[in-house]
Amino acid sequence: MSTKGMKRRDFLKTSAAVAGTVAAGLPSASWSAGAPVEAPNLLTATAQFDPVRPEAARLISQAAKQVGFQVAATPQDYNLGIQKVIKEHDYDMFLVLLTGQSVRIDPDVFIHKVHHSSNYRSGGFNWTGYNNAKVDELAAAQQVEMDPARRQELVHQAQALIAEDQPENALVYPAMTNAYRSDRLGTLTPQMGEGIGSLWTDVSMTVLKGDGYVRTGATVALKNLNPIAANDANEFKELRMIYDSLFQVDPNGKAVPWAAESHKLVDDTTIEVTIRDGMKWHDGKPVTANDVKFSFDYQKQWKAPFFVSSLAKIDSVEVLDQRSVRFKLADRFAPLFANLFSALMLIPEHIWKDIPEKVDVDDPLNYPNLTPVGSGPFRFDYWDRGKELKVSANTDHHMAPKCAGVIRIVYGSHDAMAAAIEKGECDRTRYILKPNLMEALNKVEGCVGKGYPAHGFYCLSYNMMKPPFNNAAIRKAMQYIIPRELIRDVVLGGHAENGGSVIAPVNAFWHNGDVKAPGQDLEKAKKILADAGFTWVGGKLHYPA
Repeated sequence: MSTKGMKRRDFLKTSAAVAGTVAAGLPSASWSAGAPVEAPNLLTATAQFDPVRPEAARLISQAAKQVGFQVAATPQDYNLGIQKVIKEHDYDMFLVLLTGQSVRIDPDVFIHKVHHSSNYRSGGFNWTGYNNAKVDELAAAQQVEMDPARRQELVHQAQALIAEDQPENALVYPAMTNAYRSDRLGTLTPQMGEGIGSLWTDVSMTVLKGDGYVRTGATVALKNLNPIAANDANEFKELRMIYDSLFQVDPNGKAVPWAAESHKLVDDTTIEVTIRDGMKWHDGKPVTANDVKFSFDYQKQWKAPFFVSSLAKIDSVEVLDQRSVRFKLADRFAPLFANLFSALMLIPEHIWKDIPEKVDVDDPLNYPNLTPVGSGPFRFDYWDRGKELKVSANTDHHMAPKCAGVIRIVYGSHDAMAAAIEKGECDRTRYILKPNLMEALNKVEGCVGKGYPAHGFYCLSYNMMKPPFNNAAIRKAMQYIIPRELIRDVVLGGHAENGGSVIAPVNAFWHNGDVKAPGQDLEKAKKILADAGFTWVGGKLHYPA
């Protein structure tokens, strides 16, 4: 059934009927009738990485126990948690911040990449195992709909269905809380979802005193420097300093030429791109159209995890001349410029063509890439794993940085990072800073603490491939168990809005304002469970008999 031309009110009337067996909450053979409901682990990051997550997890666990649902909050090292969830799908519940990266302004990431059933795979972003045929249809339809108003309608419809099914819960939409030394840095350029951690800040900021290097604080170590294997915000934000992409999403959310000098839309499925004249890799070799073709073909061949579904849309890349290529698409692809051309990193053929054959790995995704060579605005200097990453300005770049370079320093906690900023040892945060620390730094002379608009959200996701979350009643009841107001006002100090849809309100054109999350109502949660046949024995929740 096509959704084109369908009135939204008519579509929503049918949503419950077409939600699919995953959303229906039908009994599963894996449940034991009348048995106690499993006590799931709520996996999240440690306080050293993000103090908000373990505290929010603790509050959710406490609330769930009030309705007899024994949830255990289990903070773990961030990188290990990502491995367990995204790669291995070995989890029950996962509380994570899906940050509002620049490439997530287009709705395709939160609609297709996170919710289309084809993306349930190792390394895929549909780690819940969500599978709804109607959402799949909408997610695919919005990708090929080139009319913004029609695409908006499809995206709105998908948001409503996803909210009904609850594969995850958008807890709150937090501000991007950052801090920096205003007596050391000037001309910072924030971006929606990234604050002053954006690439535009990297290239625009000036250093008012010191050696010209910007010391940037982080609380988690980088996992790798491999642009093919990159799969989370921490990796992309550092690697894009070293590696160019054809386009970049600008501070206003528009995809603009970057390594590309120009482009031509031949037809709906044919795009010709010309790269900038005189581009060079950091080792001095010229960047050519062959490198562009190689970058796309190679990452498609080896299934670069972040780009698998997007690269499947490209049928072929043809070299036209030394600087120009022609992309032929399998079908129209609305997110092409914002989510693929603005994110996929260009790699030098002369280095990567011999990987993995002539290095000691069986797959390029496992290549450590300890001395990365890109063509981006910064050149790699060194990586002291777990401690520092240093890059220096590429003065030949078309967007040559105003600073001498960036030194990424890993601190043991948010408190340590804030203390370093206060002492003048650290110049800025790239990622979130605990809100109360941000507020405290804003009172320090020479410091600025500020919350910037963001389109990400703290997300409580469920493993729908096993009990108890393959039961829709459990997921629907969780909406009324979550103390989101407490998380918003106490844990985040008011620097957030109530969650609801997977597209945040600040991303106004794509956000469905009719999708709202309910307030905490434990009696309502109990009623949903009771109506579904659940019972309580000794105060503990049991499956329907």
